[in-house]
Amino acid sequence: MRLAGAIDIGGTATKIGIVAEDGSVVKSETIPTSPLGEPIALVDAIVLSLQPLLDAEKAAGKSVAGVGVSVAGFLDSERSAMIQNANLPALRGFQLRRALEERLSLECRLEVDSNAAVVAEYRYGAGRGATRLLGVTLGTGLGGGVIIDGELLHFTGECAGDLGHIILDSKGRACTCGARGCLEAMVSSAALSERAGGRPVREIVSEARREDPLALKALAETGWWLGLGLASLSPVFSPDRIVIGGGISAAGDALLNSVRSSYRVHASPGFREKTRIIGSSFEGWEGMIGAASLTLNPLS
Repeated sequence: MRLAGAIDIGGTATKIGIVAEDGSVVKSETIPTSPLGEPIALVDAIVLSLQPLLDAEKAAGKSVAGVGVSVAGFLDSERSAMIQNANLPALRGFQLRRALEERLSLECRLEVDSNAAVVAEYRYGAGRGATRLLGVTLGTGLGGGVIIDGELLHFTGECAGDLGHIILDSKGRACTCGARGCLEAMVSSAALSERAGGRPVREIVSEARREDPLALKALAETGWWLGLGLASLSPVFSPDRIVIGGGISAAGDALLNSVRSSYRVHASPGFREKTRIIGSSFEGWEGMIGAASLTLNPLS
């Protein structure tokens, strides 16, 4: 079975690994992302973690076809650099693909993280069989990718656009983009943590499983805003299925039940009846899996 290296660069963490053609993660590691740090330092850290994994596959007689790189933010038309993301300012305009190819001596393919995530869901996960699929990833920010009739939607910045920056509440939380009340600002890990008294997301998810009232309330409020945002996006993309991924989605029904309830309240009747909202089963690894998959088998 063919293999690809995989890198998923997020606002706070970078996931690194080897992924097989069937979407299974062969090896994986996580390193911190420093959003304000020097780009070369991040490249050095990625190579330091990924190169031993690549060497181990080579020693076992297995070849790695290339490296898929999922990065948060808009890409340039050559897919050589990220050109816009308020959560990763240090990488803006940096020739990331070239830097990685020079260090790893392998062809690297850059992809917008939201595209990579929705491809993973479409090929291997909760999006299989969908005709019009909207994939949303929750974490430091909010990303959204769209697949319609088997094709990725490329509208702005080599993706469906910055879906996290539709405005839900003009007096809401300040957003990293400079506006207020963006969908991203209302449902990000920072917003969730704030509602739970400053607890980190992992702790909130863990405490919610123990039915901690504050954790459950924070997730319910976050889900309410997300449901409103998805209802607002539905007339644009007309999805028959919406998959919610990223680290916060690990909360499962503690988040999803509120999302669905809010969606039913805010969406028009046609979407309430036809659109299914389900959680990802990848526990935050969908960006890495999708990036590798696109390296092995590109999607239109």
